[in-house]
Amino acid sequence: MRNLVLAFLFVFAISYAGSEAPELKVEDIKKENEVQKTAPVPAKAAQIEKKEIAQAKTEAKKPAQPKKIATAPKSNKKEVGEIDFRLGSINSKNSAKITPLDEEDKIFEKDTLQTGKESRCEIKLIDGSILRLSENTRYIIDQFEQSGEKVSFQGYLVSGESWTNVNKLDSKKKDFKVRSPIAVAAVIGTAYRMTSDGKITEISVLDGQVEVDLEKEKKAELKIEPKNDTGSMAPKQSMAPKQIPGPYEVTLSEWISIVKGEKISIRNDGKYSKTKTDVNVLNQDWDAFKVRR
Repeated sequence: MRNLVLAFLFVFAISYAGSEAPELKVEDIKKENEVQKTAPVPAKAAQIEKKEIAQAKTEAKKPAQPKKIATAPKSNKKEVGEIDFRLGSINSKNSAKITPLDEEDKIFEKDTLQTGKESRCEIKLIDGSILRLSENTRYIIDQFEQSGEKVSFQGYLVSGESWTNVNKLDSKKKDFKVRSPIAVAAVIGTAYRMTSDGKITEISVLDGQVEVDLEKEKKAELKIEPKNDTGSMAPKQSMAPKQIPGPYEVTLSEWISIVKGEKISIRNDGKYSKTKTDVNVLNQDWDAFKVRR
């Protein structure tokens, strides 16, 4: 009997304990999952995340690098003067680039100048000397050097007609030479006209004196030995004008002088003649050059 009572009490105790346990509801399960989701991240993962955020902020603060603007190379062209007068078309060719020119445009050393049909221009050089190009003229500025009062100029009349009027101020310090495919003219304080068509070069002196010789390459072509050659293109200023017995009877082998009112014609074979020319006609042509019709 005693054992039966003990068994009954044991069963009763178990039943009572089960009735005291709380029920596990669906809402409780959801809450537990949410708590797990918001649980703190492990320390190592948190450090990585903070580092990435800091790096992103640093990059955002960096200013954008400005784009480098390509700058054109500095021009090393030497200015020799500018267009003082233009009628019609004139172009300049330098480094394979052709540029139309107008009044007040600059002219540079090594420029090749070309005037068109019924066109002409006047160029005022830095030292005050004047260079004029008539129509259908091709002219190259070979060299221009200026050191203090000393001026050295070399031009090349390839074809056409040019006028040169060298500034007479301190003329002894100016060395002006203009060559053609046939001849070269050295001038001091002179105004003269030069024409070249490849067969004959003519030089007419309006004022002053011009020293003339065959162009160096032409001498080599004709196998003419220069006389009294000192290695300089410049003639001796004391040289007196030579009298020529007749037209085209003498080969030009050394510098000769022509003065105001004289004209020299040099052929492609090196022979030349010297004659008189009308200074009044030259003056009229000079004055009419800048008349706009």
